[in-house]
Amino acid sequence: MTTWPRFKQLWTHRYHKYSHIAHKYLSVAYKYGLLRWRKLRIGQRPLVAIVLSEQMGDVVACEPVGREVRRRHPNAHIVWFVRKPYLDLILHNPNIDSYVLELCPGERTRLLDTGVFDKVYNLHLSHRKCKYCKEDPVNPIADSLGIDYANYYFHGDLLDVFSRAAGLPAITDEPRMYIPEADARRVAALNLPDNAVVIHCQSSYTPRDWPPHEWDRLVNWLLETYPYPVIEVGLKPVVRNSNPRFIDLCGQLSILQTAEVIGKARLFIGIDSGPAHFANAMGTDGVILLGKLFDYVEYLPYSGRYKRGEGVTILNKLGSPCSELPFEWVQEAVQQHLTQARYV
Repeated sequence: MTTWPRFKQLWTHRYHKYSHIAHKYLSVAYKYGLLRWRKLRIGQRPLVAIVLSEQMGDVVACEPVGREVRRRHPNAHIVWFVRKPYLDLILHNPNIDSYVLELCPGERTRLLDTGVFDKVYNLHLSHRKCKYCKEDPVNPIADSLGIDYANYYFHGDLLDVFSRAAGLPAITDEPRMYIPEADARRVAALNLPDNAVVIHCQSSYTPRDWPPHEWDRLVNWLLETYPYPVIEVGLKPVVRNSNPRFIDLCGQLSILQTAEVIGKARLFIGIDSGPAHFANAMGTDGVILLGKLFDYVEYLPYSGRYKRGEGVTILNKLGSPCSELPFEWVQEAVQQHLTQARYV
């Protein structure tokens, strides 16, 4: 006999599933109508889609794709598929004309299957499905190259892999971020001290993280050794420190404001996450803490300066998770950056 908790759980799941599916079909119809209207408005200009809706670091790393697509289609109306949390990353990009806020991969699949776009550059790999929808997104180009979510880091950095998955040549350009004046003013209004060391300690996936007690130890050492203030950014604070030169901005900044703070830093220290890609795109020197991730032992997410090793130290105790990275390694890398001239 089905117990009440099990019965409730089953019907709660069914409610969310069928309400999501109904929402998807309504959303597809509405967005398809908008895209058809837009196609009529642009006349003979081609309607081109770039599809990379998440994650934050992926979207930042693949910003050069927008420039390459604009170079190939100078007269096109270029639309970027993106999830709402990451909209700001493409909203101010001068190479992108408009966007589609993606509800889920199932919705995206149905919109692309309508044929409304004259050209599609799909950076997603195959078989990343919505938990409620039956649609199974595929990328034939990525499949033909043998690239999937189980092996993509064996094929190169994020920009290299995803650009080839979209049918483009392997792109190696520097990623850029576009900070509007309003966000720059908001950061300026905080009156943050100059020459700050900015840290980001927590990702969306725990195996990428370094232990909180090691971050506490690192911040204590920084404040005792150097005159520079330390600023923590991110969603939730990790470091506990009452020193007045330690500034906690966690949960107080937008994505682009976080990038602006990182862009003004003397040094960025962080794990493999979106803000590390911000540091690369903003030209900020960095110490990046990596570790074994799934089957990836020696991998590099970054293109541009960080891939060339300019202004960055990437730490990886090969075969061990980031949590086992020795404190002394991080300390030595930070010392080297803070005792030499800033990279220009």
